[in-house]
Formats: sequence, C-alpha cells, structure tokens
Amino acid sequence: MASRMRKREPEAPRVLFAGDTGDLAVIRSKLEACPADAVGLVLIEACNALQIAPLGAPAGVGVHWVFRERASGVAPRGEALIAAVDHWLGEWMRPEGGVELDVWLGARGSSLVDAYARDLEREASARSAHSGTLQ
Repeated sequence: MASRMRKREPEAPRVLFAGDTGDLAVIRSKLEACPADAVGLVLIEACNALQIAPLGAPAGVGVHWVFRERASGVAPRGEALIAAVDHWLGEWMRPEGGVELDVWLGARGSSLVDAYARDLEREASARSAHSGTLQ
C-alpha cells in the first residue's frame, strides 16, 4: 500500500516590529507590506494610554502598547519596550530555535534600545552560525 505524503505547507512569515510613538509611520508601512498570513507581534512604547493610535495589522499579528508611565514616575525611554521584546522572544522564539523571524526595532534615539539592538544582533549572529538558520 502506497503512503500518501502531503507537501508541507510553507510556514507563515513571522514578524516582530517594536518601536515607540515616533515610529508609527514606519510601523504602519511595515504592516501594510506584511502578507495577509503573517503572524507575530507589534510592540509600541508610549508614555501613557493617551498616545494610543489605531493600527491595522494582519489577523495573525497582535498589536500591544507598553507604557512608560507608572505610579512611581516615568520609566526611561526604551525600558518598557526592551522588557516586552525580551519577554516575547524568550517565551516564543528562543526556546524553539530554527525559526526565521523578521525583526524591526525602532526607538533608536534611546541608548537603552541601541544597546539592546546590538545585543540582539550578536545573539542572532551566534545562533545563525551555530545552526545554519537565520533566527
């Protein structure tokens, strides 16, 4: 009896776009360019909920706002964004490995974000060299 092998469907593109309110135009443009089957997350850092703006995204891409304003004061620019990005990568991408992910990180006026971006680039290079897959 012959077995039937199904052709494996290509995986949907995975995305992570993260920035602050100054990056909204770029993020909108990146979302418009996403294929309809893309999956992933958009993280936007704002001072508070008054800065929330509507963003259209493919059904599989969530949009989450993270806020710098806290009861104890306002966190440094980039701190909430880095925490959210690192948490998502740690939960969804790092343990799995071998997954292609389109990452765009804005908020580049923040020294915290700039340093984090360099760390991510080193991590991606190390993973790619180790596994042969861009992660």
